Amino acid sequence: MSNKNYLKGYAKEQYHVQRLKKEGFEIANRSAGSHSPVDLFAINKLTRVIKFIQCKPLSMSKNKRKEIELNLNWLNGVFRVKFEVI
Repeated sequence: MSNKNYLKGYAKEQYHVQRLKKEGFEIANRSAGSHSPVDLFAINKLTRVIKFIQCKPLSMSKNKRKEIELNLNWLNGVFRVKFEVI
């Protein structure tokens, strides 16, 4: 039987992927099982915006959320992007 917390997290991620697609992000997907700081990524071709999202439970403390945001703040900004097919 699957872990209850995993299922709740999966459902939250799926909800937000669908929300992002409705907001106009042509690409919106989970980074499933990666254990990376990015749970979701989304790309809007029209606005040329790329979003990286970390999903956490609502019960997480504000201090812990702020710590995560501060540690990953470097992801905000301008990057040069290169696409490859390998």
